[in-house]
Order: sequence, then C-alpha cells, then structure tokens
Amino acid sequence: MKFRELYLDTTYVMPFFYLGIDVKGFSRTVYKEVIKSVERIHVSGISIIEAKAKSLKIGGNQTAINEKFNEGLSVLSADEKVVIHGYSPMADKNFNEFQPLGLGFFDAVILAQSCTVGILLTEDSRLLRLKDVGVKAINWDTIIREMRIRDN
Repeated sequence: MKFRELYLDTTYVMPFFYLGIDVKGFSRTVYKEVIKSVERIHVSGISIIEAKAKSLKIGGNQTAINEKFNEGLSVLSADEKVVIHGYSPMADKNFNEFQPLGLGFFDAVILAQSCTVGILLTEDSRLLRLKDVGVKAINWDTIIREMRIRDN
C-alpha cells in the first residue's frame, strides 16, 4: 500500500534533526525510503519545538548539536514536500473535541492537526488505541508491513 500523505508524530520528526529515536526495528535507511515514497509529509510546529527541547538535553558539544538542528530545520522548511502546521482555528476545533479523550496536551494538538491528513505515524500507545476519531494512527511496524519495505 502506498501512502500519498503522512503526518509525523514528534518521534518521527526527530531524525530530521539528527536525533536518535527508540523504536524497535527502526532503520534510518528504511525511514528514508518511507519519506521518499510519500508525496507530502506533514509535521506540527509543536513537534519541532519538542525536538529542539530534546536536542538541548543532549550532552556534548552544544554548538555542533545546534548547527545540526538548524541544518535539519532549514531542510524541512525549504522542502516543498513538507508542510509544517501551525495552530489554526480548525485544529483548535478538533482539539476541543479530543480533549475529553484524556490525551496529553501536545498529543491532542498533534492529533487535531493530523485530521487534515487522516493518517498519523506514531508510537504513542494512547493514540494507537483510538478508534473513530477521523485519523488512522499507525506505528512503524504497520507502515513497514503495509508499504512492504524491507531493511536490506
């Protein structure tokens, strides 16, 4: 199955900023194939801020880490394939509907924004359990299986 568009939860935004992620079976090589295969990638501005916060917690040469982060942000911002979502009236409407679901604040915002796409790549178990909310939440295993991509 081919996905035309894909909304990325924060976990899947982090590799663009040279940050590691803890996802069983994740491969940067396969991830590049996934990203290349979709027509449009969607990310939340909140995910970028979360990734920046995580980058500040990394030990080591902070100047080099900041340069890598800025490089990733420049690439994302310049790529016509990437849509960075801000907080809009429609997202707020969706957020208000999702608030009773007991999600964390940022998870509810990202879910609300992903309604425009209808599919969210996430590892968040609460999001993956949701049904009938207008968004199909899938994880790494699911996307690899559905796209029939293998790590060589």
